[in-house]
Amino acid sequence: MVYDFTHNKVLESRSPNSILPIASVTKLMTANVFLENNRNPNCSSSITDEDYDHIKGTRTKLPKYTPISCNELLKAMLVHSDNYAAHALSRSAGMSRAQFIKKMNQKAQQLGMNSTRFSDSSGLSSSNVSSPMDLVKLAKYSLDKQLIKTLSNTRATYIRAGRHNVFMQNTNKLVREEMFDAAINKTGYIRESGYNLVFVNKHQCNRSTIGVISLNNASSAYRSNFTKHKLEEYGCLAANDVEINEFNDQDFENYDEQGLAQLIEQVAK
Repeated sequence: MVYDFTHNKVLESRSPNSILPIASVTKLMTANVFLENNRNPNCSSSITDEDYDHIKGTRTKLPKYTPISCNELLKAMLVHSDNYAAHALSRSAGMSRAQFIKKMNQKAQQLGMNSTRFSDSSGLSSSNVSSPMDLVKLAKYSLDKQLIKTLSNTRATYIRAGRHNVFMQNTNKLVREEMFDAAINKTGYIRESGYNLVFVNKHQCNRSTIGVISLNNASSAYRSNFTKHKLEEYGCLAANDVEINEFNDQDFENYDEQGLAQLIEQVAK
């Protein structure tokens, strides 16, 4: 889906209502629900065993049992797509994780995202599904959240966790290499979903704010190239023309196969 957010119209689409797993694109909804329900501006949480990924066996760079402010967890979740940060946030807004996920589904219904369902806050579950048309609605809604917009365009950051400063880079090469500025940006990958991306360009192109939503791409490099070419096709010029291929596109989300194999091995012992 290529969408004009200024004039609220579809510029180009293919199977816009197809329902597919969205992986970590889920975290856009997690961020919205957290920001709207958290009543403690100074809240903090810790990564605990409760946040362990029992679905794919993914890891985190964040230290366990160390108080981390919710704002830092939001940074880790939206910039580096940290799954443990998403789980910690879902129990840091004064409700249980189940109640939080219920709020996510209620918000989807409120936004008219009728093809969307959530069963966890990170997107690791393949039961988290949506459609390109629904994700346009989520992206449009997210444009009203300044913190989500700021973190969408953060190429790299340090996460403060107690005495630790944990370096994390953006999972999207287009932002990481400063090719495009993002108003909204979230990648996603699990085996069942392929490589997903919701990207809204920060600067207007031909007097329009252009967004590209693509699901089920074959690789991280293909996802980046597809979005880059569509943005350019509709008048958005890259700030620098970095070559994107399978060899130079470091993929921070390509943890699924290795993590799942390790999880199976642990369970088998």
